[in-house]
Amino acid sequence: MTAESKSLYQFKRMLEELEGMRGRGTELISVYITPDTDLAKVMQQLRDEQGTASNIKSKTTRKNVLAALERIIQFLRSYMEKNRKPPPHGMAIFCGNVAGRDDVADIQLYWIEPPEPVTVRMYRCDQEFVLEPLKEMLQIKETIGLLVMDRREATFATLRGKHIDILRKLTSAVPGKHSKGGQSSRRFERLIEIAAHEYAKRVAETANEIFPQIPDLRAIIVGGPGPTKEDFLNSGLLHDSVQKKIAGVVDTGYTDEQGIKELVNKAGEILADLEILKEKSLMQRFMEELVAGKGLVAYGEGEIRRALEQGTVELLLVSEGLRKLRVTIRCQACGETFHEIIDNLAHYQKQLPEKSCPKCGEAKLTVVESRDVVQELLELAEKFNTRVEFISTETDEGKQLLTAFKGLAAILRFRPTQA
Repeated sequence: MTAESKSLYQFKRMLEELEGMRGRGTELISVYITPDTDLAKVMQQLRDEQGTASNIKSKTTRKNVLAALERIIQFLRSYMEKNRKPPPHGMAIFCGNVAGRDDVADIQLYWIEPPEPVTVRMYRCDQEFVLEPLKEMLQIKETIGLLVMDRREATFATLRGKHIDILRKLTSAVPGKHSKGGQSSRRFERLIEIAAHEYAKRVAETANEIFPQIPDLRAIIVGGPGPTKEDFLNSGLLHDSVQKKIAGVVDTGYTDEQGIKELVNKAGEILADLEILKEKSLMQRFMEELVAGKGLVAYGEGEIRRALEQGTVELLLVSEGLRKLRVTIRCQACGETFHEIIDNLAHYQKQLPEKSCPKCGEAKLTVVESRDVVQELLELAEKFNTRVEFISTETDEGKQLLTAFKGLAAILRFRPTQA
């Protein structure tokens, strides 16, 4: 869990960094490579693009695009010396002049293996990097169970991110409308009810079989036309473990694959509410421990760092809005080294000449290292298998974590020793 949190955080930060970059012209190149792509063919395509780029009218843009293409080709050549194939999830490469000025060229290359497989092959040259395929991977990643049904058929599926996987389809033997009267009518209605009950049992047996086997199943959403779905959920046929996972019921017009897609389109609010409830529950647990006053909580960078170093943290809560750097400062006069938590490195370095050493008082300080606070804490958490959860800033609890607790809170396994 912690290694995954660390990788996901690094992925998000890279996207933020790339999103803030702009080219003066259409000189920022995005290349998406699927896991099964032949890298030699990609290199050939890029060489062909060099020929096309030679016709760009703007001298500056032409020069920057050609330089970026050459940089990507050299990167892929070096990569292929060690790896004949793309990474298991494929890769995305971003390269171009990120200086944002005509008179300066700063050709930078970034590449990443995303947390999920790349599904689209792409070459794009624009004023900004194409990030949408990667942003889609940041959607909710836990698996959601899906069921659409009426008296005729039922379709089972799962949703992970934006990928829908159809698991199974069932059809019923429930008779349709009839025109019989008298006793025949009553007898026929009883047969319909018996057939409907047997069909409901088959649907329940399938649900009880399929859904518990999904290891990261977060919730189940049920849809379909008419009252059949509600009658089914109230029938008592589902196992308690499955019934408890039902997060919402949605009206849909269809019960086949089209019905599954309709269910997904209408379930966005339910899925968002699930995330909010999860965050509220985590923060509520922290606040209860805080009020209890047993010393089993920590908050703020200093306290949490000490607790992580001692392996006492059970659960670390990190605000998605936290953007802090931990800089290491050295005094050139006496050699004293100390740390400070800052917001912006460039702004801090401008102020540094006015600061003095806490040991000798000399104003001869220099920054020797700068590290992202969250990434450092995630690395510490990983050593002790600490569970990490990121909390958004969209709820009152999330805002409270960022403002009142400086973006960091923890529930402890036991009290840490005092420094």
